[in-house]
Amino acid sequence: MLLYSLIILIGSAITITLNAFFNPLYKDKWWMYIILVVAFVIAAILIDGLVALIIRKMPEKWFSKDKGMFKASMRELRFYKRIGVDKWKNHVPELGMFTGFSKGKVVNPNDNEYIGRFILEARYGVAIHLWSVPFSFLLLLGDYNMYTGHPNIILTIALPVAVVNAILIVLPAFILKFNLHRLVKIYESNKRMEERHKRKELEY
Repeated sequence: MLLYSLIILIGSAITITLNAFFNPLYKDKWWMYIILVVAFVIAAILIDGLVALIIRKMPEKWFSKDKGMFKASMRELRFYKRIGVDKWKNHVPELGMFTGFSKGKVVNPNDNEYIGRFILEARYGVAIHLWSVPFSFLLLLGDYNMYTGHPNIILTIALPVAVVNAILIVLPAFILKFNLHRLVKIYESNKRMEERHKRKELEY
């Protein structure tokens, strides 16, 4: 969470500074750029929250199969390894506190009920983060100057905030998809072991 907070603060400070020096829209009211950047950052957080709320209300059966956006190809897994997901994943905030299920690490790998819940929560997370990326750019519609024929902050404030938000929101999706591949393998391995135990019990 600290890393994300620093990135947001530094990104906001750079955006405010560049606009204050080079954007003539509020030449004599530089403090307006502070208000606008803060407003767009809050709007980005609210959009992300709304996307998460809507997806969490969707039926669990939509997230029950290992396919589509939830299934990572071998090429995709190689990409995650190349960008070092394993090295920086612990620096990305995990928001399991909102669902009462932490996805920070696997604490009970031999319990398939637990692994199954982990997989379900991870798939919800993938959907939330991937869908939040395109919806981040709804911020561009917040430039009121655009509607008067003089677009300005759409490029100098709304776009930078949307891009930073999209990058920060997609990183957890990379982590979840990378981990999902392992979780599904653990689940399938546990299931095979359970079936073998049942067959042995029947033989006795």
